[in-house]
Amino acid sequence: MSQRELIQQFQEYLNHTRRIVFLTGAGISTESGIPDFRSADGLYSDPANLSLFDISAFLAEPAPFYRFSAKFLEVMEQAQPNPAHLAIARLQETHRVTVITQNIDNLHQRAGSRTVFCVHGNLEFSRCVKCGHRIATRELHPVIRQGEVPYHSCGGVYKPEVTFFGEPLPEEDWLYSQRAIEEADLLCVVGSSLVVYPAASLPGYRPRTCRLVIVNREPTPLNPEADLIIHGDAGKIFSPIT
Repeated sequence: MSQRELIQQFQEYLNHTRRIVFLTGAGISTESGIPDFRSADGLYSDPANLSLFDISAFLAEPAPFYRFSAKFLEVMEQAQPNPAHLAIARLQETHRVTVITQNIDNLHQRAGSRTVFCVHGNLEFSRCVKCGHRIATRELHPVIRQGEVPYHSCGGVYKPEVTFFGEPLPEEDWLYSQRAIEEADLLCVVGSSLVVYPAASLPGYRPRTCRLVIVNREPTPLNPEADLIIHGDAGKIFSPIT
Protein backbone atom coordinates (compact mmCIF):
# COMPACT_ATOMS: atom_id res chain seq x y z
CA MET A 1 0.00 0.00 0.00
CA SER A 2 1.04 3.60 -0.54
CA GLN A 3 1.73 5.82 2.46
CA ARG A 4 -1.59 7.57 1.87
CA GLU A 5 -3.44 4.25 2.01
CA LEU A 6 -1.55 3.25 5.16
CA ILE A 7 -2.55 6.52 6.83
CA GLN A 8 -6.18 5.91 5.83
CA GLN A 9 -5.97 2.44 7.39
CA PHE A 10 -4.52 4.01 10.55
CA GLN A 11 -7.45 6.45 10.62
CA GLU A 12 -9.86 3.50 10.35
CA TYR A 13 -8.20 1.84 13.32
CA LEU A 14 -8.56 5.06 15.32
CA ASN A 15 -12.21 5.48 14.31
CA HIS A 16 -13.07 2.06 15.75
CA THR A 17 -10.94 2.21 18.89
CA ARG A 18 -11.87 3.49 22.33
CA ARG A 19 -8.69 3.10 24.43
CA ILE A 20 -5.52 4.25 22.67
CA VAL A 21 -1.99 4.33 24.03
CA PHE A 22 0.80 6.20 22.26
CA LEU A 23 4.36 5.19 23.13
CA THR A 24 6.62 7.93 21.80
CA GLY A 25 10.36 8.30 21.41
CA ALA A 26 12.86 10.83 20.13
CA GLY A 27 11.66 10.51 16.52
CA ILE A 28 8.44 12.40 17.26
CA SER A 29 10.39 15.45 18.45
CA THR A 30 13.12 15.70 15.84
CA GLU A 31 10.71 17.64 13.63
CA SER A 32 10.42 20.15 16.46
CA GLY A 33 14.16 20.73 16.30
CA ILE A 34 15.21 18.48 19.17
CA PRO A 35 18.06 16.18 18.07
CA ASP A 36 17.88 12.42 18.36
CA PHE A 37 20.82 11.53 20.60
CA ARG A 38 21.27 8.11 18.98
CA SER A 39 21.24 9.12 15.32
CA ALA A 40 24.37 8.95 13.16
CA ASP A 41 25.21 12.57 13.93
CA GLY A 42 23.51 12.76 17.34
CA LEU A 43 24.96 13.54 20.73
CA TYR A 44 26.15 9.98 21.34
CA SER A 45 28.00 9.79 18.02
CA ASP A 46 30.85 11.48 19.91
CA PRO A 47 32.25 8.99 22.48
CA ALA A 48 33.19 11.91 24.71
CA ASN A 49 29.48 12.57 25.30
CA LEU A 50 28.52 9.07 26.38
CA SER A 51 28.93 9.87 30.08
CA LEU A 52 26.92 13.13 30.05
CA PHE A 53 23.80 11.32 31.29
CA ASP A 54 25.63 8.81 33.50
CA ILE A 55 24.67 9.32 37.14
CA SER A 56 28.06 8.29 38.51
CA ALA A 57 29.85 10.73 36.22
CA PHE A 58 27.37 13.50 37.07
CA LEU A 59 27.76 13.07 40.82
CA ALA A 60 31.56 12.98 40.50
CA GLU A 61 31.71 16.07 38.26
CA PRO A 62 28.47 17.81 37.14
CA ALA A 63 30.24 20.61 35.20
CA PRO A 64 30.37 18.78 31.82
CA PHE A 65 26.62 18.13 31.95
CA TYR A 66 25.83 21.77 32.65
CA ARG A 67 28.18 23.02 29.96
CA PHE A 68 26.18 20.86 27.55
CA SER A 69 22.90 22.06 29.11
CA ALA A 70 23.80 25.70 28.45
CA LYS A 71 23.65 24.95 24.71
CA PHE A 72 20.78 22.45 24.85
CA LEU A 73 18.59 24.85 26.83
CA GLU A 74 18.26 27.18 23.86
CA VAL A 75 17.25 24.28 21.60
CA MET A 76 14.58 23.20 24.08
CA GLU A 77 13.16 26.70 24.46
CA GLN A 78 12.83 27.19 20.70
CA ALA A 79 11.15 23.81 20.13
CA GLN A 80 7.39 23.81 19.55
CA PRO A 81 4.90 20.92 19.36
CA ASN A 82 4.61 19.65 15.80
CA PRO A 83 1.58 18.16 13.97
CA ALA A 84 2.13 14.74 15.55
CA HIS A 85 2.02 16.09 19.12
CA LEU A 86 -1.03 18.20 18.25
CA ALA A 87 -2.91 15.35 16.55
CA ILE A 88 -2.37 13.06 19.53
CA ALA A 89 -3.69 15.76 21.85
CA ARG A 90 -6.78 16.32 19.65
CA LEU A 91 -7.68 12.65 19.80
CA GLN A 92 -8.44 13.11 23.52
CA GLU A 93 -11.68 14.83 22.49
CA THR A 94 -13.15 11.59 21.15
CA HIS A 95 -11.05 8.80 22.65
CA ARG A 96 -9.51 7.68 25.91
CA VAL A 97 -5.89 8.53 25.12
CA THR A 98 -2.80 7.82 27.20
CA VAL A 99 0.64 9.05 26.18
CA ILE A 100 3.74 7.24 27.39
CA THR A 101 6.88 9.05 26.35
CA GLN A 102 10.59 8.38 26.54
CA ASN A 103 11.17 12.06 25.82
CA ILE A 104 12.06 14.70 28.40
CA ASP A 105 10.93 17.74 26.40
CA ASN A 106 7.33 18.26 27.66
CA LEU A 107 6.10 18.81 24.08
CA HIS A 108 3.14 16.46 24.57
CA GLN A 109 1.99 18.45 27.59
CA ARG A 110 2.48 21.74 25.75
CA ALA A 111 0.42 20.38 22.84
CA GLY A 112 -2.46 19.78 25.25
CA SER A 113 -2.20 16.08 26.11
CA ARG A 114 -3.44 15.56 29.64
CA THR A 115 -2.55 11.97 30.54
CA VAL A 116 1.19 11.76 29.94
CA PHE A 117 3.55 9.36 31.69
CA CYS A 118 7.25 10.22 31.37
CA VAL A 119 9.15 6.98 31.81
CA HIS A 120 12.51 8.76 31.55
CA GLY A 121 11.48 11.74 33.66
CA ASN A 122 11.47 15.31 32.31
CA LEU A 123 13.20 18.64 32.59
CA GLU A 124 10.36 20.56 34.24
CA PHE A 125 11.79 20.25 37.76
CA SER A 126 15.18 19.72 39.36
CA ARG A 127 16.06 18.33 42.76
CA CYS A 128 19.03 18.78 45.08
CA VAL A 129 20.88 15.48 45.30
CA LYS A 130 21.89 16.22 48.91
CA CYS A 131 18.76 17.47 50.68
CA GLY A 132 16.06 16.76 48.08
CA HIS A 133 14.90 20.36 47.64
CA ARG A 134 12.73 20.58 44.50
CA ILE A 135 12.63 23.61 42.23
CA ALA A 136 11.25 24.51 38.80
CA THR A 137 14.20 24.11 36.45
CA ARG A 138 13.40 27.44 34.77
CA GLU A 139 14.46 29.16 38.01
CA LEU A 140 17.93 27.72 37.48
CA HIS A 141 18.16 28.89 33.86
CA PRO A 142 20.16 32.06 34.57
CA VAL A 143 22.92 29.95 36.13
CA ILE A 144 22.68 27.15 33.56
CA ARG A 145 22.85 29.59 30.64
CA GLN A 146 26.28 30.62 31.85
CA GLY A 147 27.37 27.00 31.82
CA GLU A 148 27.74 27.03 35.58
CA VAL A 149 26.65 24.36 38.03
CA PRO A 150 23.50 25.21 40.05
CA TYR A 151 23.87 24.47 43.75
CA HIS A 152 21.36 24.61 46.58
CA SER A 153 22.22 26.57 49.71
CA CYS A 154 22.95 23.27 51.48
CA GLY A 155 25.87 22.70 49.13
CA GLY A 156 24.23 19.96 47.09
CA VAL A 157 24.03 20.12 43.30
CA TYR A 158 20.70 20.35 41.53
CA LYS A 159 19.93 17.57 39.07
CA PRO A 160 17.00 17.64 36.63
CA GLU A 161 14.33 15.03 37.25
CA VAL A 162 15.52 13.10 34.22
CA THR A 163 16.47 9.44 34.49
CA PHE A 164 20.21 9.14 34.00
CA PHE A 165 21.96 5.90 33.14
CA GLY A 166 22.40 4.01 36.40
CA GLU A 167 19.16 5.31 37.92
CA PRO A 168 15.82 3.49 38.24
CA LEU A 169 12.90 4.67 36.12
CA PRO A 170 10.16 6.72 37.83
CA GLU A 171 8.20 3.95 39.52
CA GLU A 172 4.76 5.56 39.42
CA ASP A 173 4.97 6.52 35.75
CA TRP A 174 6.20 3.04 34.88
CA LEU A 175 3.38 1.27 36.73
CA TYR A 176 0.69 3.52 35.23
CA SER A 177 2.21 3.02 31.78
CA GLN A 178 2.14 -0.74 32.17
CA ARG A 179 -1.48 -0.67 33.32
CA ALA A 180 -2.56 1.59 30.43
CA ILE A 181 -1.04 -0.78 27.87
CA GLU A 182 -2.63 -3.79 29.55
CA GLU A 183 -6.04 -2.12 29.03
CA ALA A 184 -5.41 -0.75 25.52
CA ASP A 185 -7.35 -1.56 22.37
CA LEU A 186 -4.68 0.08 20.19
CA LEU A 187 -1.01 0.70 20.92
CA CYS A 188 0.76 3.09 18.58
CA VAL A 189 4.53 3.37 18.79
CA VAL A 190 5.69 6.69 17.34
CA GLY A 191 9.31 7.67 16.75
CA SER A 192 10.87 5.00 18.93
CA SER A 193 13.50 2.53 17.79
CA LEU A 194 12.34 0.15 20.56
CA VAL A 195 15.91 -0.74 21.47
CA VAL A 196 16.31 1.20 24.73
CA TYR A 197 15.33 -0.96 27.69
CA PRO A 198 13.38 -1.23 29.87
CA ALA A 199 11.04 1.15 27.97
CA ALA A 200 11.28 -1.08 24.88
CA SER A 201 9.66 -3.89 26.88
CA LEU A 202 6.41 -1.95 27.41
CA PRO A 203 4.65 -3.17 24.23
CA GLY A 204 4.95 -6.68 25.64
CA TYR A 205 2.23 -5.82 28.16
CA ARG A 206 -0.45 -5.33 25.50
CA PRO A 207 -3.31 -7.87 25.43
CA ARG A 208 -3.81 -10.21 22.48
CA THR A 209 -6.76 -8.17 21.27
CA CYS A 210 -4.72 -4.95 21.14
CA ARG A 211 -3.67 -3.78 17.69
CA LEU A 212 -0.10 -2.58 17.26
CA VAL A 213 0.75 0.30 14.92
CA ILE A 214 4.34 1.45 14.40
CA VAL A 215 5.13 4.89 12.98
CA ASN A 216 8.87 5.29 12.58
CA ARG A 217 11.44 6.22 9.99
CA GLU A 218 13.39 2.98 10.43
CA PRO A 219 12.35 -0.64 11.11
CA THR A 220 12.02 -1.74 14.74
CA PRO A 221 12.41 -5.15 16.38
CA LEU A 222 8.60 -5.33 16.73
CA ASN A 223 7.82 -4.82 13.05
CA PRO A 224 7.01 -8.55 12.57
CA GLU A 225 4.32 -8.29 15.27
CA ALA A 226 2.72 -5.07 14.03
CA ASP A 227 -0.73 -4.87 12.45
CA LEU A 228 0.27 -1.72 10.58
CA ILE A 229 3.66 -0.10 9.87
CA ILE A 230 4.07 3.40 8.45
CA HIS A 231 7.60 4.56 7.67
CA GLY A 232 8.21 8.29 7.49
CA ASP A 233 8.15 11.53 9.46
CA ALA A 234 5.63 11.51 12.28
CA GLY A 235 4.49 15.09 11.64
CA LYS A 236 3.62 14.37 8.02
CA ILE A 237 1.88 11.10 8.86
CA PHE A 238 -0.22 12.58 11.66
CA SER A 239 -1.16 15.82 9.86
CA PRO A 240 -4.33 14.35 8.24
CA ILE A 241 -5.32 12.33 11.32
CA THR A 242 -8.55 13.45 12.97
